[in-house]
Amino acid sequence: MKLVYFSKGMRGIACLQAVLEAGHSVSAVVGVSPEEELEALGKEAGFPVLYPERVNAPETVERLRSYGADCFVLSGYNKILRSPVIEIPPKGTINLHGGRLPEYRGAAPINWQIINGEKSGGCCIIYVDEGIDTGDIIAQEIYPITPQDTHASVLAKTLEIFPALLVRVLDQIEDGSVQVVKQDPLAGSYYTRRYPRDSRIHWERMTDVQVHNLVRGMHGPYPAAFTFRGGENVEINQTRLLKETIRGIPGRIPHKRESSVVVLAANRGILVEEITVAGKKLDPAAYFQIGDDLE
Repeated sequence: MKLVYFSKGMRGIACLQAVLEAGHSVSAVVGVSPEEELEALGKEAGFPVLYPERVNAPETVERLRSYGADCFVLSGYNKILRSPVIEIPPKGTINLHGGRLPEYRGAAPINWQIINGEKSGGCCIIYVDEGIDTGDIIAQEIYPITPQDTHASVLAKTLEIFPALLVRVLDQIEDGSVQVVKQDPLAGSYYTRRYPRDSRIHWERMTDVQVHNLVRGMHGPYPAAFTFRGGENVEINQTRLLKETIRGIPGRIPHKRESSVVVLAANRGILVEEITVAGKKLDPAAYFQIGDDLE
């Protein structure tokens, strides 16, 4: 089947390799910004890599139409397509969404799933419509999220699932055996994008579990959860929930434990095991002092 492939990041590369290995023809790849690995794949496989500033502009629409693709595939691509682009391929435009649907539409679904303490997540492939992740569901694979999982480890799980899932869906689209599940646009939830400032830990109003989930949800290729000590930004990379209950003033450090420290959340203490300050990984027990107040 002839494709135009829209790509960004690790998901885009991993799934593009699988598509090529499965024998599908890629006429062109549309990227967001130059990626060395994407360019290398283009040279090896012989397709052009485009970086249109305005993907929905009339001149871009005409160029995309000229490739005569049967299907458009969006994999990690984060620009919104409008009807003139969506409706070009006769077999439809599909998107690989990294969140369980319909519960996790919108931006940063992997992060939000962990932050919300979900025990499972979803890799989903849907037809693209003009809504945000509201199109018909073609395939969805649910995976477990453990209490130890971080954004990085969950991302790795999705990169294992998506390539094979995409190839299977493309085969179904090509032979006409695809079956869909319609979404109710009013069901589920839509999550907005996250900004770096959203990863700040508010000790006075967050429980130990909420702090732990925020740290896990941002540990990976995103700005880490952070706090301030005397005006200095401290990234919190790893925490652990305590079995015993320690209470006091939220944000205060009452104890040290070898290379970690206890910090009081709104309800009880939590162990901080890894931090980064000014780009350097530091020993929390060496950096913090008992009685420090974090903000």
